[in-house]
Amino acid sequence: MITNGTSQGSPFLPILSVLYTASMLGLAESWTHKDLMLYVDNGAIYATSTTTHATTQSAVDGFAMVLNWLTQNGLEIDASKTELMMFTKTCSNTNLIGHHPHGTKYIAPTPEPNRIMAVTHLYYLGVYLDRNLDWKCHVSIMTNCACSTI
Repeated sequence: MITNGTSQGSPFLPILSVLYTASMLGLAESWTHKDLMLYVDNGAIYATSTTTHATTQSAVDGFAMVLNWLTQNGLEIDASKTELMMFTKTCSNTNLIGHHPHGTKYIAPTPEPNRIMAVTHLYYLGVYLDRNLDWKCHVSIMTNCACSTI
């Protein structure tokens, strides 16, 4: 029995989510060279710059603003599902996994571990992405799922 909130899969969840997080999206409208995308309880911050360090810092700054908004509104993130992925036009993969061996540090309003782990591939809204954007990761995983189903 649900005593409060909205049950998983409810058709009202996307509508309620949009109404509740509209002001957070409004905050992101003032950002330059980065953007915030939300879908119910999934979000992504996209940032661009001329260097990987500047791009990472821009994304982390946006993430810190989102964390502050969430904290002020009684919400929190699942840190284990928070990932950083870098895309680059260069062929070199050096220094793309972050600047720290334990992830990229950020300032958070809570005393929890404050690092975003850099990854080489991630799963977002049903799609597996890798930093080359060549779909090999997605096709491989989906093929394995289909084969195991058969």
